[in-house]
Amino acid sequence: MANRYTFETELEGFINVGEPSGKFNNCCFAFRLPQAVLEQAESDREELLVWAKSKVTGRVNTNLPKWDDEGLVKISYGGDTGRPAPVFIDSEGSVLEDAVRKSIRKGTKVRLIVDQKPYTKPSLGTTLKVLGVQVLELASGAVTDSGDLSDDDVIALFAKSAGFKQSTPAPRKAETESAEETYDF
Repeated sequence: MANRYTFETELEGFINVGEPSGKFNNCCFAFRLPQAVLEQAESDREELLVWAKSKVTGRVNTNLPKWDDEGLVKISYGGDTGRPAPVFIDSEGSVLEDAVRKSIRKGTKVRLIVDQKPYTKPSLGTTLKVLGVQVLELASGAVTDSGDLSDDDVIALFAKSAGFKQSTPAPRKAETESAEETYDF
């Protein structure tokens, strides 16, 4: 029994989707559920908890939802967690290379496929499992790639300015210091 959601959002907070590392030896990222998805997930959670309660006997504690009041969800996987990694793809459906995954930063726009499933041990609750991440717009360090800009589109974004011209190059000699001037041995 699971409920599936597909939606667009933006990655937030600390993001490490390259390889497990850090204090908890894992990969992680955060995202916010859009309002409509948040409302559906909360409604579905109630139904999933009713089903889960029917599978246990006696008193069992119920855990809080995986999201906070504003719909922020933090996901961790890989390394010591034992949870499998979601599949990361680009907008054309190609699996992302490791180098690209490692460059993903806060602000990356994505489409996610997420399942909400109930659990009964050690207590009752539901969990969110991200099955797939489609990168729609990559935020990588200080550079953002929105995808389909042609050479002419880039040229149109820049205004003409004084400076280097490929047709009439006028290079200057780079300033260098000799080893004796730079280092004091």
